[in-house]
Amino acid sequence: MKKEKQEKSEIPPRQRYIPKFIVYAALGIPKVNIERWRLKVRGLVERELELSYKELLEIMDKNYEADFHCVTRWSIKGVVWEGVSIRKLAELSGVRREAKWLFVKCLDGYATIIPIEDALDEKAIIALRMNGKEIPLENGYPARIFVPHLYGWKSAKWVEELEFIEKYRDGYWEKRGYHERGNVWNEERFKS
Repeated sequence: MKKEKQEKSEIPPRQRYIPKFIVYAALGIPKVNIERWRLKVRGLVERELELSYKELLEIMDKNYEADFHCVTRWSIKGVVWEGVSIRKLAELSGVRREAKWLFVKCLDGYATIIPIEDALDEKAIIALRMNGKEIPLENGYPARIFVPHLYGWKSAKWVEELEFIEKYRDGYWEKRGYHERGNVWNEERFKS
Protein backbone atom coordinates (compact mmCIF):
# COMPACT_ATOMS: atom_id res chain seq x y z
CA MET A 1 0.00 0.00 0.00
CA LYS A 2 1.56 3.27 -1.14
CA LYS A 3 1.60 6.22 1.29
CA GLU A 4 -0.22 9.35 0.14
CA LYS A 5 1.18 12.80 0.91
CA GLN A 6 -0.67 15.47 2.85
CA GLU A 7 -2.42 17.93 0.52
CA LYS A 8 -2.46 21.11 2.62
CA SER A 9 0.85 22.37 3.89
CA GLU A 10 -0.62 25.25 5.86
CA ILE A 11 -1.96 25.05 9.38
CA PRO A 12 -5.66 25.75 10.08
CA PRO A 13 -6.65 29.08 11.65
CA ARG A 14 -5.51 29.67 15.24
CA GLN A 15 -3.69 26.32 15.53
CA ARG A 16 -0.02 25.85 16.51
CA TYR A 17 2.28 22.88 16.07
CA ILE A 18 3.59 21.09 19.15
CA PRO A 19 6.11 18.19 19.20
CA LYS A 20 3.95 15.39 20.65
CA PHE A 21 0.37 14.44 21.39
CA ILE A 22 -1.28 15.70 24.56
CA VAL A 23 -3.24 12.73 25.88
CA TYR A 24 -6.87 13.35 26.79
CA ALA A 25 -9.00 10.59 28.29
CA ALA A 26 -12.16 12.29 29.55
CA LEU A 27 -13.57 8.97 30.80
CA GLY A 28 -10.28 7.18 31.56
CA ILE A 29 -8.12 4.83 29.50
CA PRO A 30 -9.94 1.50 29.12
CA LYS A 31 -8.44 -1.96 29.40
CA VAL A 32 -8.40 -3.70 26.04
CA ASN A 33 -8.67 -7.44 25.57
CA ILE A 34 -7.61 -7.69 21.92
CA GLU A 35 -8.78 -11.32 21.68
CA ARG A 36 -12.35 -10.30 22.53
CA TRP A 37 -12.43 -6.82 20.99
CA ARG A 38 -14.51 -6.42 17.83
CA LEU A 39 -15.42 -3.43 15.69
CA LYS A 40 -19.16 -3.56 15.09
CA VAL A 41 -20.92 -1.83 12.19
CA ARG A 42 -24.66 -1.42 12.82
CA GLY A 43 -27.70 0.78 12.33
CA LEU A 44 -29.01 1.62 8.87
CA VAL A 45 -27.12 -1.16 7.10
CA GLU A 46 -28.09 -4.20 5.03
CA ARG A 47 -25.54 -6.42 6.83
CA GLU A 48 -24.20 -5.89 10.33
CA LEU A 49 -20.46 -6.50 10.62
CA GLU A 50 -18.22 -7.61 13.49
CA LEU A 51 -14.54 -7.51 12.68
CA SER A 52 -11.57 -8.54 14.82
CA TYR A 53 -8.36 -6.52 14.93
CA LYS A 54 -6.68 -9.16 12.75
CA GLU A 55 -9.50 -9.02 10.19
CA LEU A 56 -9.24 -5.21 10.04
CA LEU A 57 -5.47 -5.42 9.50
CA GLU A 58 -6.12 -7.78 6.59
CA ILE A 59 -8.41 -5.30 4.80
CA MET A 60 -6.39 -2.12 5.46
CA ASP A 61 -6.60 0.09 2.40
CA LYS A 62 -5.33 3.53 3.50
CA ASN A 63 -1.86 4.83 4.28
CA TYR A 64 -1.23 8.57 4.24
CA GLU A 65 0.37 11.48 6.06
CA ALA A 66 -1.82 14.16 7.62
CA ASP A 67 -1.69 16.59 10.51
CA PHE A 68 -3.82 16.03 13.63
CA HIS A 69 -5.67 19.08 15.01
CA CYS A 70 -7.10 19.43 18.51
CA VAL A 71 -9.91 21.90 19.21
CA THR A 72 -7.78 23.29 22.07
CA ARG A 73 -5.57 24.84 19.34
CA TRP A 74 -2.61 22.44 19.11
CA SER A 75 -1.65 20.36 16.09
CA ILE A 76 0.78 17.52 15.37
CA LYS A 77 2.53 17.79 12.02
CA GLY A 78 2.91 14.95 9.54
CA VAL A 79 1.47 11.91 11.31
CA VAL A 80 1.45 8.76 9.15
CA TRP A 81 -1.92 7.02 9.45
CA GLU A 82 -2.78 3.48 8.31
CA GLY A 83 -6.15 1.83 8.49
CA VAL A 84 -9.42 0.88 6.87
CA SER A 85 -11.50 3.51 5.11
CA ILE A 86 -14.91 4.03 6.66
CA ARG A 87 -16.21 4.12 3.08
CA LYS A 88 -15.00 0.53 2.61
CA LEU A 89 -16.81 -0.58 5.80
CA ALA A 90 -19.93 1.27 4.61
CA GLU A 91 -19.79 -0.62 1.31
CA LEU A 92 -19.21 -3.99 3.01
CA SER A 93 -22.17 -3.42 5.32
CA GLY A 94 -24.44 -1.84 2.69
CA VAL A 95 -25.20 1.47 4.38
CA ARG A 96 -28.69 2.58 3.44
CA ARG A 97 -29.47 5.91 1.75
CA GLU A 98 -31.38 7.31 4.71
CA ALA A 99 -28.21 7.29 6.87
CA LYS A 100 -27.22 10.93 7.47
CA TRP A 101 -24.85 10.52 10.44
CA LEU A 102 -22.26 8.13 11.83
CA PHE A 103 -22.56 7.73 15.61
CA VAL A 104 -19.30 6.37 17.06
CA LYS A 105 -19.25 4.46 20.37
CA CYS A 106 -16.06 3.68 22.31
CA LEU A 107 -14.85 1.21 24.96
CA ASP A 108 -14.64 3.93 27.63
CA GLY A 109 -18.25 5.09 27.13
CA TYR A 110 -17.26 8.07 24.96
CA ALA A 111 -19.27 8.80 21.81
CA THR A 112 -19.19 11.30 18.98
CA ILE A 113 -21.16 11.95 15.81
CA ILE A 114 -19.90 12.65 12.29
CA PRO A 115 -21.93 13.84 9.28
CA ILE A 116 -22.19 11.07 6.69
CA GLU A 117 -20.40 13.11 4.01
CA ASP A 118 -17.37 13.49 6.32
CA ALA A 119 -17.49 9.85 7.47
CA LEU A 120 -17.45 8.68 3.85
CA ASP A 121 -14.69 11.08 2.78
CA GLU A 122 -11.86 9.22 1.05
CA LYS A 123 -9.47 9.96 3.96
CA ALA A 124 -11.86 9.10 6.84
CA ILE A 125 -10.51 5.91 8.39
CA ILE A 126 -10.52 3.48 11.23
CA ALA A 127 -6.86 4.05 12.10
CA LEU A 128 -4.99 0.93 13.24
CA ARG A 129 -1.40 2.15 12.94
CA MET A 130 0.30 5.47 13.54
CA ASN A 131 3.81 6.35 12.35
CA GLY A 132 4.49 2.75 11.34
CA LYS A 133 3.47 1.13 14.66
CA GLU A 134 0.36 -0.01 16.48
CA ILE A 135 -1.43 3.01 17.89
CA PRO A 136 -0.31 3.39 21.52
CA LEU A 137 -3.03 2.54 24.08
CA GLU A 138 -3.23 6.15 25.29
CA ASN A 139 -3.80 7.28 21.67
CA GLY A 140 -6.63 4.83 21.04
CA TYR A 141 -5.38 1.24 20.52
CA PRO A 142 -6.70 -0.91 18.99
CA ALA A 143 -8.60 1.47 16.70
CA ARG A 144 -9.56 5.10 16.45
CA ILE A 145 -11.40 7.22 13.94
CA PHE A 146 -9.32 9.72 11.98
CA VAL A 147 -10.81 12.38 9.71
CA PRO A 148 -8.03 14.88 8.82
CA HIS A 149 -10.28 17.90 8.27
CA LEU A 150 -12.21 17.51 11.54
CA TYR A 151 -11.02 18.42 15.04
CA GLY A 152 -9.63 15.63 17.17
CA TRP A 153 -12.70 15.07 19.35
CA LYS A 154 -14.32 13.57 16.25
CA SER A 155 -11.33 11.18 15.93
CA ALA A 156 -12.65 9.04 18.77
CA LYS A 157 -10.26 6.62 20.48
CA TRP A 158 -10.89 2.98 21.47
CA VAL A 159 -13.68 2.65 18.92
CA GLU A 160 -15.94 -0.38 19.25
CA GLU A 161 -19.07 0.50 17.26
CA LEU A 162 -20.03 2.47 14.17
CA GLU A 163 -23.77 3.10 14.04
CA PHE A 164 -25.20 4.65 10.90
CA ILE A 165 -28.27 6.71 11.83
CA GLU A 166 -30.76 9.09 10.22
CA LYS A 167 -31.36 11.65 12.98
CA TYR A 168 -28.69 13.67 14.76
CA ARG A 169 -27.88 12.89 18.39
CA ASP A 170 -25.21 14.48 20.58
CA GLY A 171 -22.05 12.66 21.54
CA TYR A 172 -19.97 13.39 24.67
CA TRP A 173 -18.53 16.78 23.66
CA GLU A 174 -21.49 17.79 21.52
CA LYS A 175 -23.66 17.61 24.68
CA ARG A 176 -21.21 20.10 26.19
CA GLY A 177 -21.57 22.63 23.36
CA TYR A 178 -19.07 21.44 20.77
CA HIS A 179 -20.04 21.80 17.11
CA GLU A 180 -22.04 19.13 15.29
CA ARG A 181 -19.42 18.88 12.51
CA GLY A 182 -16.08 20.31 13.75
CA ASN A 183 -14.34 21.31 10.49
CA VAL A 184 -10.85 22.68 11.36
CA TRP A 185 -10.60 24.93 8.30
CA ASN A 186 -13.93 26.62 9.13
CA GLU A 187 -13.12 26.80 12.88
CA GLU A 188 -16.29 24.92 13.79
CA ARG A 189 -15.38 24.62 17.45
CA PHE A 190 -18.70 25.32 19.17
CA LYS A 191 -22.40 25.24 18.34
CA SER A 192 -23.90 28.58 17.28
